[in-house]
Amino acid sequence: MSSDGPLPLRVMVVDGDPALLSVLEDSDELNVVNEPGEPTAPGEALEAAERLRPDLVILGPEFAAHAASLSRRARVFVVCSEPNAATAALREGASAHLTPDRFTPRELLEIFRDAGRADLDLSAREAEVMDLIAGGRSNGEIARELFLSEKTVKNHVNRIYAKLRVGSRAAAITLWRARPQPR
Repeated sequence: MSSDGPLPLRVMVVDGDPALLSVLEDSDELNVVNEPGEPTAPGEALEAAERLRPDLVILGPEFAAHAASLSRRARVFVVCSEPNAATAALREGASAHLTPDRFTPRELLEIFRDAGRADLDLSAREAEVMDLIAGGRSNGEIARELFLSEKTVKNHVNRIYAKLRVGSRAAAITLWRARPQPR
């Protein structure tokens, strides 16, 4: 992966299927941020999500009931074959349900890539600033191009970071580049 491309999506796997883990680990677009087999309890999963700041969390069926609390920190995917558990997890905030063994590695990567393209909910001006950030412009350059003060640009950047739940330009650019483009 070149340094110009988007950063890989950070994925935390909770109670993951070994086949799923191998797909994730083989991808340059995804980075598994936790150790295999960890966390092992719901409280540990919440603590790990806060510490590791993943973009996506993949939950096994035993953790499906905890989608609500984890979905406040990242997009949550539940991998289970039990329809009632999947429905409950979706009601609690999971982004999607994946049925084990019903997707190819390529389909799985596309699903996760699409999750990274979430509706970013930026204002028109914030989107304009974000386009310029993604184009490699500094705050000073953005200020001159948009006829704004540099302090105003910094305020926009801070609001963008808050809305995207990121702490760096690189993370914001990754989400911005991965979003769905209007057709």
